[in-house]
Amino acid sequence: MLFSFTISLIGLFLLFINSVLFFKSRKAKDIVYRYIMYYLIVQFVVELCCNVIGILYPNKNFFLSHYYFVIQFIVLSLFFYQLFKNKLLKRLVYINLGIVLLLLCFQYYKTPSLYWEFNNFEIGTTSILLILYSFVYFYENLKESYKYHFFCYGLTFYLMSSCLIFLTGNTQLVFMNEPVYLDIWIFNSLFFILFQILIYKEWKLLKSNVIKI
Repeated sequence: MLFSFTISLIGLFLLFINSVLFFKSRKAKDIVYRYIMYYLIVQFVVELCCNVIGILYPNKNFFLSHYYFVIQFIVLSLFFYQLFKNKLLKRLVYINLGIVLLLLCFQYYKTPSLYWEFNNFEIGTTSILLILYSFVYFYENLKESYKYHFFCYGLTFYLMSSCLIFLTGNTQLVFMNEPVYLDIWIFNSLFFILFQILIYKEWKLLKSNVIKI
């Protein structure tokens, strides 16, 4: 357990560093940059609460996943809305955002018990749509230099892996008990660390103003 917890804390620490860096450099930056900043700060708060509750009350922090995925979906949908050039794509982002949020509200109204466990529909739908947005953004900019490519690469890779991990989260898959405890969440922590490293590379690139759009 100590090994997995240490890896998780490393990811949390990197997230904190990225949050501070993006916040300190926010002046004179565009709205897209600020959406990444908002995303990092909110996710740090959620991750911090998740770790604290996980220590004090093991396996009682699943409800925080709803805030994690819903806030991530809202903020990053707005992020991609600003990035897309095509008006139809922009409209689709708003439509998808409204539909998914309405469906989730209805789902929790009909089945309140879902609040205390992982919601596979919520995880799958929000993650897949954000992955699709990333692929569309890559396609839109195949022949151009563009901002936020490290962030989008990291986001795509992290969401593809974490989506599968979260979808099995209710089963608590354990791979090893001795000499160290390893469960499915160790991989989520490792992918999260990789994501944070790519976000840091994005910040350095944006700070240097090498690429302009």
